[in-house]
Order: sequence, then structure tokens, then C-alpha cells
Amino acid sequence: MHDSDQTRTKWGVERVVSRYFNNLDEGLRNEVREFLATLKWLALQEDVNFPPNEGKLGSRYTLAIYALLEAGFKLSEIRKVIRF
Repeated sequence: MHDSDQTRTKWGVERVVSRYFNNLDEGLRNEVREFLATLKWLALQEDVNFPPNEGKLGSRYTLAIYALLEAGFKLSEIRKVIRF
């Protein structure tokens, strides 16, 4: 499989949990599963509401905010860069 093929492969929630969160106890793994499943559906809904193929950002906008929050940015800092 080429790198470009691999980046297009979408993993399900269970595969992500087993690959990256296997060292957590079952209760925490269940919380991660719930979070990832919720995030997946939010991203799908954002793509429906703001279709990327129509020049809108869709789920990329939402995921960018989550990534910045995870990186330690405060919401007030993110608002200076991204309008929402």
C-alpha cells in the first residue's frame, strides 16, 4: 500500500481505540470510544451543513479547533485566529 492510499483509509472507532488507547483500563477506553463516536458524528454533520466540495470548511473547521484546544490554546486565543 502506498502512503497516499494509506492516508485515504478511514479507521473505525474500535480500531483507533485498540491501536492508541489499549493501555487504558476498560472504563477509560469506553469513554474514549464514546468521545470518538460522538466526534465522528459531529464531523459528518458539519460536512453535511457546510460541504467541503462547495468551498466550505465542513468538519475541518471543527477539528482544527479541537486540535488547537488539545495543543493548549485557550478559546480566547483561538478566537483571534478563527472566527466562530
